Amino acid sequence: MPAPARKKPASLLYRVGRSQIGLGLFAAAPIPERKLIIEYTGRRIPTKLAQEIDRRRANKYLFEIDARWTIDGAARSNIARYVNHSCDPNAEAESNRGRLMYRAIKNIAEGEEITLDYGEEHMELYFGKSGCLCPDCKPARRKKTAAR
Repeated sequence: MPAPARKKPASLLYRVGRSQIGLGLFAAAPIPERKLIIEYTGRRIPTKLAQEIDRRRANKYLFEIDARWTIDGAARSNIARYVNHSCDPNAEAESNRGRLMYRAIKNIAEGEEITLDYGEEHMELYFGKSGCLCPDCKPARRKKTAAR
């Protein structure tokens, strides 16, 4: 008896690749505005514990769901952890019944990096004085450095 035919995997909307600032998540096909892209996964930890970890800067992959729970997305199996910050993002985080999803807020072209705005608090905590590393801020950073 022949083996059953395997189904082809569903076409993914994204791929991990080299970004200007390390690894990033890129659109593998056009992604229309409002489309759910990927879920941010990981173990749930109490937000109070996550805040303590944050104070020690021990884990930059913590994503607060609400006042009670935070997702620890440090595991490499969490592909959404590769979404980088941008001051002009093309996606946003959306909580739905305790699950954290990233949704496109504008059309994303094939090959374009998928980005979020991490927020000022995160940027200050993890990037401090070096500031934003996104491609939109790079020219402004160069200007600041040249003026010193």
